[in-house]
Amino acid sequence: MPRRPLVLDSDPGLDDAAALHYLLARPEWELLAYTAVGGNVPVDLTFRNARALAAAFGIDHDVPVYRGAGRPISRVPIGGDFHGASGLGSAELPDSAVPEQQSLAPLELLRLSHVYENELTVVATGPLTNIAAALILDPEFARRVAHLVFMGGAALVPGNITSVAEFNIWADPDAADLVVASGIPYTMVGLDVTHHAPLTADDVAKIDAAGTDHARLTAALLRDYLNAYLTFTGRDHGFLHDPLAIGVASDESFAEVRTGCVVVGTDLGLHRGQTVFIPDDAAQTPFLTEATRARTAVKGNVAVAPGRSLFPADFVSRLRQPLQ
Repeated sequence: MPRRPLVLDSDPGLDDAAALHYLLARPEWELLAYTAVGGNVPVDLTFRNARALAAAFGIDHDVPVYRGAGRPISRVPIGGDFHGASGLGSAELPDSAVPEQQSLAPLELLRLSHVYENELTVVATGPLTNIAAALILDPEFARRVAHLVFMGGAALVPGNITSVAEFNIWADPDAADLVVASGIPYTMVGLDVTHHAPLTADDVAKIDAAGTDHARLTAALLRDYLNAYLTFTGRDHGFLHDPLAIGVASDESFAEVRTGCVVVGTDLGLHRGQTVFIPDDAAQTPFLTEATRARTAVKGNVAVAPGRSLFPADFVSRLRQPLQ
């Protein structure tokens, strides 16, 4: 079976690194490009992390890594300490020896959308700034992409950076709203479903026990990830936020999905980054304003609950296997 073309847009990030490993463990995808965006840490670090991870997983000579947006569309960038000062916890990975690409992530997204028109899948596990930049440069990008799957948002549950917002959307809400209003075919994989995909110390031990270099690397990163959860939240487990976006792109049975409209709060206050989900069966309520009702014509898919298949088990199983 021919592999499907995919671009991974990411802000690595500890669970972003695990998402890359999981993607490489899924044989149905051909990773065409790995694009970096500022988010968990500034883009200079996420770009270097992406290059280092590509080298560590042995793909840097085959998969080009591109620097993307260094700041949100119209905001001052705000990072955090959750993923450590470098973004990869305590890991110290050497940079790739491959020369840096001179093109930029949004330009490569546009180029690949022409080459693979109506075939290209884009999975975004960080803020949506690169995707929005591509749409600003060429709104027809929305028509050429077959499917955008992004990790972000909280449709029917509380947020994780504020009471109503998830971090990736909160980090660049203007970009997120531009993307979901563009008409691009999308699936939002947010906290509604990722908080049902826990990662435990036993899971990490199973991955580590596989004994391959790649498994040991990912296990080390995930131990830092669990330590960050313990330090910042008091939880003894984490969540497979970014890997699940790859999972849902690969297998829809990992999530229960509903169709409807998403509107992102773009104010500077309490509602910044809130993802208001208006399902199809609520779009005709008489209390919607005319402008909001018009917006409901632009639909996407939203993962609202876990599906019939259990993602954590698949994640651990695939990361235990040697990469081909």
